[in-house]
Amino acid sequence: MITRLKKIYRFIRHKSEYMFFVISKKPTITVSINEITARFHVNSYGEYVRVKSLSGEREILESLLSQIFPGDIIMDVGANIGTHTILFSKKSERIGEVISIEPNRKSSERLKENILLNQLENIQIFDGGLGSTDATKLLLVGEEPSYGKSRIWSSGDSKSSTVEIKVTKGDNLVSRSLSAIPNVIKIDVEGYEKEVIQGLRTTLEHAECRVVMCEYNRIPNPDLIVEMGFTILSSSKRGTDTHIIYVK
Repeated sequence: MITRLKKIYRFIRHKSEYMFFVISKKPTITVSINEITARFHVNSYGEYVRVKSLSGEREILESLLSQIFPGDIIMDVGANIGTHTILFSKKSERIGEVISIEPNRKSSERLKENILLNQLENIQIFDGGLGSTDATKLLLVGEEPSYGKSRIWSSGDSKSSTVEIKVTKGDNLVSRSLSAIPNVIKIDVEGYEKEVIQGLRTTLEHAECRVVMCEYNRIPNPDLIVEMGFTILSSSKRGTDTHIIYVK
């Protein structure tokens, strides 16, 4: 009974807060974590809850941010609307470099809006996906809020909500678009982890790449990255997803 009442209270509180944003015509939310403050545009109640809670990943994100230092080069694979990207940019104190990879066009547009909102200039966006080879793939577009469940199409999926996207081998993107090897890589690709990791093998094996956070969808395979010289710093599970932070 008490648990149910708490859930009702949280729902009413979040709903009333979001209505305030709508009525005041200021659809933005401020998020603070590890002494970093960032602002994000909010387009729906569902998105408001997702951003405010940092998608339920506050603890793992706190741990990841503690591994980032001023001047770091950071790669955000599966950036969505930029919740992590913005925080990465600010933690690197704007003198680092962040590349955000997001294949969903609508999410990428929102990502750009949030970069402008936070007045950040050290972020570049790659409108496509990463994989084990350069190719053209079908993206199964997720639904709102934030289209966060978009993923590469696989056999058995419906093609009714798919779009063609450019997929680039990760190592190729690093050599073409970054000034140096990324020090930190975050991977959230809804089940396409193996292909992304394989495409980043040369980058991951480099001594300068020292931290990786990977969200595994349904079936985790931590050995993929351990084999490249990393050890597991922390691991947490949320629903069907497992988050693992690796360090060298």
